[in-house]
Amino acid sequence: MTTTSTVPVVDIPAVLLASERDRNKLAEAQRRGTLVKVRRGAYCEAQAVQVDGPSSAPREKRLKELARARALHSQLRSDHVFSHTTAALLLGCRVWTVPDTTHLYQRSRASGRSAKDVIRHRGKVPPTDLATVEDLTVTSLERTVIDCALTLHPLEALVIADSALALGAEHQVLLEMIGTRAGQRGIQRARLVIELADGGSGSAWETWVRYEVLRAGLPRPSTQMPVQTDRGLFHTDLGYEQWGLGIEFDGLVKYRADAIRRAGVTLERSSAADRTDTRAMLARITAHLPPEVVKRSRTNVLLPPA
Repeated sequence: MTTTSTVPVVDIPAVLLASERDRNKLAEAQRRGTLVKVRRGAYCEAQAVQVDGPSSAPREKRLKELARARALHSQLRSDHVFSHTTAALLLGCRVWTVPDTTHLYQRSRASGRSAKDVIRHRGKVPPTDLATVEDLTVTSLERTVIDCALTLHPLEALVIADSALALGAEHQVLLEMIGTRAGQRGIQRARLVIELADGGSGSAWETWVRYEVLRAGLPRPSTQMPVQTDRGLFHTDLGYEQWGLGIEFDGLVKYRADAIRRAGVTLERSSAADRTDTRAMLARITAHLPPEVVKRSRTNVLLPPA
């Protein structure tokens, strides 16, 4: 079985270790705000993890987690492989929630004073399931998806799985890998996540909308549904071509939306605000579906509330 070994370029902030620097100078730089602490004994330049613009907080947190992985790599003396959500970040995957802890495989046991910002997983990762990001060894895209599918909330895992497919992970390989995990805890949900994964999702929020639709037991929508219009070929984030319904997260540019409607496709818009009332969002969507389809829908018990 072949897994992914090439990965996209991810910029990992450089770190400074207290063990290699003048601690007084590091403390002074931290007070001035030019350095930020990423974990015990490790710092990075503030500008390396600062982001301007909308949604800056999660993007800054993502950079800090990448810096923390870099710091931990420099501080550890035993062999290790970054895994789970940490590997997902290092491989360039989208995540629904940026983790507060760093995940890794490490064969040696942690000491009783093990850091609380590190989660160690036991076990050996075969060479076929490894990749390299700069000088950090991580689990491959496919192995990362499998690990996350088996341990995370299904929405969290689906966001990563969708992103991994877009980055080049092979769906068939994922299906084969999850097929070897029969009997493991969480296997039913994990298998469903792998089956539902779709590289056509353009953002974590698009995955969330699809998750809610699938959780409601509705038919699986297409991603990037093509619509031929008088202005050219456009795509909606999600859709049901057979019922002429397109679903957009945060909407399209007006002229495109108008062209799609002229082509006979109804457009429903969703946004982050819908997370507080998913029933209302689903009601808007189901209003355009055949009544018999809606009547047959049942909540998928393997997909818990997000």
